[in-house]
Amino acid sequence: MHRFVRFFAERHLLVNIIALTLMVLGVYFIRDVPREFIPSVASPTIYIRALLPGASANDMEVKVTIPIEEAIEEVDGIDHFHSVISDGASVTTVELYIDFSRAEIGELENDLRDAVDSITDFPPEMEDEPTFDNFDPAKAPVVEVALSGPMEALVPVAKQLERAIERLDTVSKATLVGLQDPEVRILVDPLKATEHQVALTDIIRAIQRRNVSSTGGILESASDRRQVVLWSRFNDPMEVAETVIRSSRATGTLTVGDIARVQATREDTGLLAHTNAQPGISIVVFKRANADQIDMVDAVKDVLSHFELPQGVAYTLVNDRSFYPRNRLRLMLNNGLMGALLVAVVLFVFIRGETTLWVLAGIPIVFLGALTMFSQTGMTLNVMAMTGFVIVLGMVVDDAVVVAERITTLRAEGQSELDAAVNGAVEMSRPVFAAALTTVLAFLPMIAVGGLAGKIIWQIPAVVVIVLILSLVESFTILPAHMTMLRSAEQARKRAFMLNLEDRYRNVLRWTLSHRSVVVAIAATIFLVIMVVIRPLVPFVLFPQDDARLLYLKVTAPIGTPLERTEAIVTNLEQQIMRIAAEDITAVTARIGHQDIAGASKAHGDAEHQALITAVFKDVDRHHTNAEWIQILPQELMVPDGVSLYFQSEYFGPPTDQPVTLHLLADDDGTRRAVALQIADYLRGIPGLTEVEIDERPGTPQIDLNPSYDKLALLGLDARDVAITLQAAFHGIEASEHRATEDTTKLRVMIDPSARRDLEALLEIPVRTAAGELVRLRDVVNPIEIPAVDHIYHREGMRAATVRASFVPGAGHTALSFAQRLQRELLPRFADVPGLEILIAGEAEKTLETTRELAQTALLVVVGICFVIWIMLGSLIEALFVMVVVPFAIAGVFLVFFLHNAQLTIFAMMGAIGLAGVVVNGSIVMVDAIHRRLEEGWATTSTQEIIVEAVTSRLRPIIVTTLTTLGGVLPMAYGLGGYDVFVAPMSMAIGWGLVFSTLVTLFLVPVLYSIAKDLRRRFE
Repeated sequence: MHRFVRFFAERHLLVNIIALTLMVLGVYFIRDVPREFIPSVASPTIYIRALLPGASANDMEVKVTIPIEEAIEEVDGIDHFHSVISDGASVTTVELYIDFSRAEIGELENDLRDAVDSITDFPPEMEDEPTFDNFDPAKAPVVEVALSGPMEALVPVAKQLERAIERLDTVSKATLVGLQDPEVRILVDPLKATEHQVALTDIIRAIQRRNVSSTGGILESASDRRQVVLWSRFNDPMEVAETVIRSSRATGTLTVGDIARVQATREDTGLLAHTNAQPGISIVVFKRANADQIDMVDAVKDVLSHFELPQGVAYTLVNDRSFYPRNRLRLMLNNGLMGALLVAVVLFVFIRGETTLWVLAGIPIVFLGALTMFSQTGMTLNVMAMTGFVIVLGMVVDDAVVVAERITTLRAEGQSELDAAVNGAVEMSRPVFAAALTTVLAFLPMIAVGGLAGKIIWQIPAVVVIVLILSLVESFTILPAHMTMLRSAEQARKRAFMLNLEDRYRNVLRWTLSHRSVVVAIAATIFLVIMVVIRPLVPFVLFPQDDARLLYLKVTAPIGTPLERTEAIVTNLEQQIMRIAAEDITAVTARIGHQDIAGASKAHGDAEHQALITAVFKDVDRHHTNAEWIQILPQELMVPDGVSLYFQSEYFGPPTDQPVTLHLLADDDGTRRAVALQIADYLRGIPGLTEVEIDERPGTPQIDLNPSYDKLALLGLDARDVAITLQAAFHGIEASEHRATEDTTKLRVMIDPSARRDLEALLEIPVRTAAGELVRLRDVVNPIEIPAVDHIYHREGMRAATVRASFVPGAGHTALSFAQRLQRELLPRFADVPGLEILIAGEAEKTLETTRELAQTALLVVVGICFVIWIMLGSLIEALFVMVVVPFAIAGVFLVFFLHNAQLTIFAMMGAIGLAGVVVNGSIVMVDAIHRRLEEGWATTSTQEIIVEAVTSRLRPIIVTTLTTLGGVLPMAYGLGGYDVFVAPMSMAIGWGLVFSTLVTLFLVPVLYSIAKDLRRRFE
């Protein structure tokens, strides 16, 4: 070690080149590191979507969902799956094991495709195969351009903007929402059709045979070559009215226009988009993988600034996800700079100027050196990585402080610049290496924490570990070379106040060593009071929630409400929200036709009576928080009778359900619904709970048309013929299409809506038999009216219902504590209900998984640190007494959070685990000093005096390293440069936990070490 340190200490030019190279490489590589809010995590979730227009939810369940679920059950690697079934649509969500990589997820998606492709009994009227979607946050929607104005002007503008945005390098795709494709509807009058003996299938067949084109071949002659093409396609889609159905001399020519009304319209997607209470079209923009969110949004803004909008058309940028990395990274930088300033102040106060400058010089060298690792390790510049830098800001100088302090001491004792630099670094190598190793051991296992939360937070410990390793290297290579420039021995002398502080500390320490039992008793009492009385009073939440910018309002109108009526209700609510929250709000968007918060880019609705309103609030200078608006708006809004509202704030962190979520699995509908109602009533009776809802609600009353199979067989028909007729009657059947340069217009045949408003008119629809005759629908089916549900839910292949609830802010509930209450009070009531299974899920489930992982990590960390100290000290008893600072540090964290009335979070727990490696550093340095005194021949002095002098000699580095670490995290803990709800708890845990443990290190550890020495002497 001596030769290694001397090699660098003698070569100033080499050291400076290394330092400069690290900084230049850091600046170079940081340009290519993408910026984002939180790390993009490969989602282990695959969605299988299937559409069967016109089918009821019950029909979808039997014909589509159950075959899909049975097929995918055979695929290995599935953790859970559940399905949501509505009229005409089925979505099966497949959750894979959480630790799968992107490549493994891709392979499993192919396996799922193969399984679904093997299904041979999908209904013939199902137009499209099921689609597969794996949400990848790396390619997630980042911003939405909401256009408003007259629809005829919006359509060309939206398409032009979509093309311009998609040409950007950072954009993977842009999706238009609220734009329906052009469509021509052939609305058949069933009475005229019956009069002319025409069935719907006759009209469809006539259009398909008319709208054709075919290439015959090449006509060659001696002089030229000409291609022969049959062209019978419509030049104008409205020409479909002239299509001949049949013609004869006796009856003349019968065209489509004779029995149907032809209407130019747009496709009915069941979805409408609004911006600020105005109908509009939204362009949802997705980023490319590894693209920078901020750069992408800036590029979109640049396109918009150069785009000339027609009169009456306006745009609003909403759901701008770049706001979060833009704002949070600026906030982290501000707090980091404040922390660096506090670190510098501490160093200048306790260590003289020139030494302080060389210690501080290591910060940019180490930080920029760490940035060179980002591209190689797949890290991005996000809140988690920046948190790691802020957390380690005060620690990064710890090694340098200990080494520099020893060098200055030797310099003050008269050694030369080079000898002091080399000898000081070598003397401190053992405790510094041990201290660095314990801190690295504390953070390193957290990189491997499983679950979705672990995949998001891993960059915090990764940055800490990288920086600490680089700091250790810098302290024994670059720092000694710089410290040889300390020319004046006077500069190395301690300040007067430090000498005075050491004298006072000696006196206190002598008293504590003379009253060991009293000190131990007081410490034990404080520890027990905190852990037994105070700890249970500190609540725990997995991911803390900031005052988010987005507030969601789910609107549910009475079952059967048409889309147009739902739109009118939503428009009125949008206008009220804009008026009530005018001082806080920047924009309001709405999707009429679904309530899927994650479905901003969905092009089709799934429930005409449902809508989702999104209120976008200011990020600063707000009069009310989201939590307050959730209390205010229900009181202020005028809501029509029968319309229900459900408020939900934007959630930060891994996708999860509501704080209170219970899944009820039972194939017996009566049992499931009865228990769901009882649980909902139980929850409504608990103070502090709000928004209690059951997802399984009554749906549109259903009329089952039961086929008469005997009659169908006699007529040469089957159930599929009836199904095709019904589909054509309501949803229509796409008979053909008209292609143009800009648009493709679908030609859809369906019964005129005016002729299908009651059951009697529906039953008069003609159906052609195999013999060519027409019969009425009523001749082959028997109608029966039955109750139905709005949606059908499956979980693990069983029918399910889910009861959800949220907490009133400030009510004192947490997901974990409430789940424990449910397990004690509620679940035993239904333990004996046959065929029923109740699962506690949502935030509580994720919290339990993550805390279990962190507990295992904490155990691994403590054992690893204990082994390092044991090896260094050569005594297990002494190692255990040194380790006593760890539980006291954890107790200090609980005490501080209790005094601040703050919640423990996953970040605070990570801070507490990392703290275990930090707090033992002072003890290691202290015990190493005692051992050195014994090795140097102090054996004739009493053990108490050896401890006093050795510990006092390490007072300055212990105080300085504590204060620098505290100074580094203090601005973030209290938001001096802007408050971050994620990082503040972690900073508070590390900062104040370290202060608490330092008191233990300075006063209790010497006492325990002295007891350990006595015990060891007795045993020997």
